[in-house]
Amino acid sequence: MRIGIDARFLGPQGIGLGRYTQELVQNLEKIDKKNEYVVFLRQENFDLYRPKNKNFKKVLADVRWYTLKEQLVLPGVFSRENLDLLHVPHFNIPIFYRGKKVVTIHDIIKHKHGGRAATTRAYPIYLLKQLVYRFVISNAAKTASAIITPSKFVKDKVAKTFGVSPKKIYVTYEAGTLTAKERTSVEKKVERVLGKYNISKPYLLYVGNVYHYKNVSRLLDAIKILNEEKGKNVQLVLVGARDVFRQRLEREIVEKGVLKYVVLTGYVTDADLVDLYKEAEAYVQPSLSEGFGLTSVEAMSLGTPVVEADASCLPEVAGDAALYFDPYSPRDIVEKLAKVLGNKKLRESLSKKGLKRAKDFSWERMARETIKVYEKAAKNA
Repeated sequence: MRIGIDARFLGPQGIGLGRYTQELVQNLEKIDKKNEYVVFLRQENFDLYRPKNKNFKKVLADVRWYTLKEQLVLPGVFSRENLDLLHVPHFNIPIFYRGKKVVTIHDIIKHKHGGRAATTRAYPIYLLKQLVYRFVISNAAKTASAIITPSKFVKDKVAKTFGVSPKKIYVTYEAGTLTAKERTSVEKKVERVLGKYNISKPYLLYVGNVYHYKNVSRLLDAIKILNEEKGKNVQLVLVGARDVFRQRLEREIVEKGVLKYVVLTGYVTDADLVDLYKEAEAYVQPSLSEGFGLTSVEAMSLGTPVVEADASCLPEVAGDAALYFDPYSPRDIVEKLAKVLGNKKLRESLSKKGLKRAKDFSWERMARETIKVYEKAAKNA
């Protein structure tokens, strides 16, 4: 079978999608010696990917995502390769591509968590983009021979939202990418990492963007109560690159009077991030909606206790290896965080359970399951 992979997101410029695409391609190379693969890349990541398997080749598809050119030019680029199957690891399948295809839909958060708080653009432009998004993702779901989702939660949402049969939707769980090997064992080096970001122990950690559905605003309320009413003297460390949404959050931090309790690190390297996970009292995930919950899995894999929202896919992925709170209630967030901060045995228990749970997820397993999806999709009419 000749399989195409739209890998224009591959690499760090694609953020989460880039990581998923890179892990997919790398692991398919390791395990699949039977099928042929054509990997489509942009100029920015063309040199980043160097095939090691003779059945893999790369093709330049220098078309930016979410553009008119993507819809009009890309179908021809794909068609010229005479593919038996095309895998697009995001919802943005060109509507004019008529070949057999598999699509990965990581979440449908934009359907539920839209509105003015979800954008920094002029509202009419945002509404137009929403209409286009809804049309493109609906077309992808309905025309794909198979759909891949990272959790049963997303599978159910996709089936109900787009009216497609659950029988053509397959769950392939993803995995964390950080390992303890990247962490230094030198205590002074760890102290330098904490000092580099002005972090004092004890601290709670959150990693990710700060879009409105991530619910970081209620986490700010909780950290204020923890310090001013519960006397916990704990920092909240927020890791993530600075963007317009983070600038909004910076203003909110000042308005809520929690500046002295919060550290905004900006972007951090993977090596530093491992140290930040390992030294945290707990990892906190307050999000109202996730497709998989990658950062929680990373925290578990490094032995960091996880305290997170009882929402979306998070309980499905973490199971009994996390302590859950009502994400709409700052008081309940405080109660669960205080419980973990004040109980060393509970932290140790969550750490052990998390390490065990994290072993259930691997990128190689995800790639093997994806090959099975390809085989089933190829047989579908």
